[in-house]
Parts: sequence; structure tokens; C-alpha cells
Amino acid sequence: MTINIHHLELLMLLLLLFVVGLAVLARRLGQPYPIIFVLGGLVLSFLPPVPDIALHPDFVFLVVLPPLVFAAAHNTSWRDFRENLMGILMLAFGLVAFTVVGVGFAGHYFFPQLTWKTGLVLGAVVSTTDTLAATSIAQKLGIPTRIVDILEGESLINDASGLLAVSFTVGIITSGHVPSLLSALGQLLLLSSGGVIIGLAIAWVHSRLIYRIEAAQIELTMTLMVPYVAYLAAERLHTSGVMATVACGLYLGHHRTRLLSLGARLESPAVWNTVEFILNGLVFLLLGLQISSVLAGIEHMGTGKLIAGGIMVSIIVVALRFLWVFPGAWIAQKIRKHFSGRETEIENRQVFLIAWGGMRGVIALAAALSLPESLPDGAAFPARNIIIFFTFCVILVTLVGQGLTFPWIIRNLGLAQSGQKPNLEEQMALRTMIQRAISYLQAQREKDIANKEVYEAVERAYKRRMALLKNPEEGTKEEFYAQANRYLEVAREARNIERMAAGELLATNQINDLVYQQLILDIDLQDARYSAKFAS
Repeated sequence: MTINIHHLELLMLLLLLFVVGLAVLARRLGQPYPIIFVLGGLVLSFLPPVPDIALHPDFVFLVVLPPLVFAAAHNTSWRDFRENLMGILMLAFGLVAFTVVGVGFAGHYFFPQLTWKTGLVLGAVVSTTDTLAATSIAQKLGIPTRIVDILEGESLINDASGLLAVSFTVGIITSGHVPSLLSALGQLLLLSSGGVIIGLAIAWVHSRLIYRIEAAQIELTMTLMVPYVAYLAAERLHTSGVMATVACGLYLGHHRTRLLSLGARLESPAVWNTVEFILNGLVFLLLGLQISSVLAGIEHMGTGKLIAGGIMVSIIVVALRFLWVFPGAWIAQKIRKHFSGRETEIENRQVFLIAWGGMRGVIALAAALSLPESLPDGAAFPARNIIIFFTFCVILVTLVGQGLTFPWIIRNLGLAQSGQKPNLEEQMALRTMIQRAISYLQAQREKDIANKEVYEAVERAYKRRMALLKNPEEGTKEEFYAQANRYLEVAREARNIERMAAGELLATNQINDLVYQQLILDIDLQDARYSAKFAS
């Protein structure tokens, strides 16, 4: 069904309405919203009033992918990424290659419709992971952060390696030439390293420009633009746009506190959270809505047999991940020990969880839909509709099946942590920062006798903050904590009085709405600053 421009606005509003409604449902059910969005899209696709909406690959690759990849990289700790780099590379490159070859030959063995070449294309298409559902569950249940870091790092890099694998395998079919292993590795290295260099260069130029600007709106606009610039520049220069975006995001994320002004730092999380939510919501909803168009392409081939085949391919993909992850984790540990001299053990139950977290998402389907419809000689691209259908089955089985069972797996492995575990690094850093500030105030107080009371007042505030940082090794001073907590309660009550006073001034027309909103914002920032984060 063709949508003209007059219906486009209504369609976008309806899609956003569905996104909001399904997100509310996901919160009520306590399930990751990607799963609910996909299932909701599946249900909607069978309703007669809903038009057929094709998920165009260019929409995913050129509109959705750059900001989502950039945001994920931007929020990734460079130190943790670097420490887990070997494990991430084993998954993002080693497992991708293993999946391509494994699915290629297993697909040809089990399904006569697939040659080994089209099987390799299918393996490349389903090799990319989308860990949004997995990591949201993992963070909610408080599993070790190293598992989350590895899953997120894998998803960042294998978007690039998987799409490069798709390009290689499609090239085998369209050109009829199978490159040598050395040639393929050289091309992979060139595309990946070229993307990284371009991404870092653009990040450096961006940092030089944005550092001179102290206007939050301009800074945020430039930050929203930079992932598209990095991606499109790398693609135009025939390197990896995803690797360029990842490198750009990692660099700017590592330096953001130095580059962004105070206003931009305060507003940036809200802006990016909204962008991520809308884009993820739309693409996962559209993913579910694709079932009608996917079925239309294979309805003459025997749907029942193809569904059974899709389930079989899904099992093969999951099994290949398990076969790779355990020896891959051991190899990564040995390589890391050889180069760093440090050996960090990872338990088998944690490795199992990493293996179970390999869910597929919208990038896999976009890669399948981007396959050419015909070969250079005019013949139809072999088994294209079958590859698209099998990819859709893999996404459903891994995203919904593994996603819904992920909490059960975490709890039965004993990796779920009850309650909020304190961040020891953060507490150590806060104690160091506060103690250094107190030492500075004490030294300045002796030099500036005339303002002694000012220094003492500020010092008392810092000591109250120090009191809120519990440290079992130093023992608990109940009366000190009780006093500190009472301080927070009194301060919160006083701020409520301020709110009431501001409301009365607004109601009596002594101040306007803009002044009122600014006053309330200042109070809200204080509330956020002294929230439960520092409560005992």
C-alpha cells in the first residue's frame, strides 16, 4: 500500500502513539520494551486497518543506525571497553566468521533451497546481535558489570563486522569470485581501520569546534549531527561507517565532560534518551509489522516447512554461539594474560549467560532486506525471500524466546543480586574528592582568618556528605548518620516551603511563569543532587 504525503503525518502520529502505549505496557509487565514492541507489531500487522509499512534498509542504515551506535559508544566506558577488548573482538570478529561459515554449510546441508554461497549470505545476515533487551534485563537484575560490558561491546563492533560479512558474501554471488582468505582479511582490516581513522579524525575536528562554543542548543545540535557526518563520510570513502561512528562515539564520550558546557552536560542525557527511545521504539515496532510483507514473499513455497526451517536455523545460530563462546573465552583470557600479565577469571556460568545473550534485532532484518533483488546478469538473487524469512524467524526466536527466559536464566545461575549493590569505585572516588576538598578548606581557613566562618560552613556541608558514604571497613556511626539523614529531611522540607512560596507568588501575579519555572528548576536540581543516591 502506497502512503501519500497527506497520510504520512497521521501514520507517524499513530506509530508514535503505539510506541508510547506499548512502552507503558512493557513497564506494567516488567519486560524489556523491544520484546513488547516486536510482539505488538506482530499483532498489529494482522489487523485490517493497519497499512503495510515496508521497513526500508536505507531508513535503518542512514537514519536509525548512526545515532543509536553513536549513543551506545558515547555511553561506553573506554577503560572497561579496553580491558574487555580481547573478549569483545573474539565475539565481534571470531564469532561472526564462525557463524557465517557454520550457518552457510549447515543451511546448505539441511535446506536444498540454499547453496553454500546463499547459506554464507544467511550466516552473515544473522551474525549481528542487538543486546538492548539483554542488557536492560541484566542491569535491572544487577549481574556483574563485566558481562554487560562484553555484550554491549560485542554489539557495537559486530554491527560493523556483520555488515562487512554481508558485503563479502553478496560479492561472492554477484561476482562469482571467491576471494582468498588473505585477501578477505586484508580487505576487512582496510575497511575497519579506515573507518576508525575517519571516525577519530571527525571526532577530533568536532572537539576543536565544540570546545569554543558555550551555547547548549548549538552544542547539542552539533552532537546530534556528528554521528551522521562520521557514518556518511566513511561510507563515501568506502570504509566502514559503523566503525567510524563507534570510534567517534568512544572518543567524544571519553572527553565529553571536558568538551561540553555545563548547560549541555545537563541537557544532553534527556535529549539522547528521548532520541534513543523514539528510534528504538519505531524500528522494533516496524520490525513486528514486517510479518505480512515477509510472508507475502514466500507464500507459494510452503509456509509450514519454511517455519520449521526457520526454527531449525535459529537453533543452529544459538548452538554455534555456544560452541564458540566457551573456548573463545578461554582463548581471550590466555591472550590477555600474555600481553598484560594479568589473569582475570570468568566463571562458566557467566560465559553461559554471554552465550544466551546473543539476541538478534533490526540490523539483521535490515541487512536481509538490503540484499539485491537481481544479479548483474538480470537473474533474480537466489533464495532472497527465504533468507529474509529465516532471518525474521531467528530474530523472533532469539529476541522473544531468549529475551523472555533471560531473567529466569540469570536467577537460576545465581547471578541476580538482590537490592542495589553500591558502586565501590564511585564511593572510593567520592571519599577521595571530598577529603581533598576538606583539606583545601582547612588550609585556606588558616590563611583567610577574616572569612573563617565561611570556610567552616562549607566544610560542615562536605563532612555531612562524607557521613552519607557508608564504609563497613570504617565502622558505622549511627548517630552521625542519623544526624546527616535528618539534615537531608529538613533541607527537603525547606525546599518544599520554597515551592509553596513560589506558587503563591505566581498565583498572585507577582512573578511570571518563566521566572516561576526557573525557580522551580533550581529547587528540582537540588532535590536531584541530594536524592536517594546519598541516602544511608
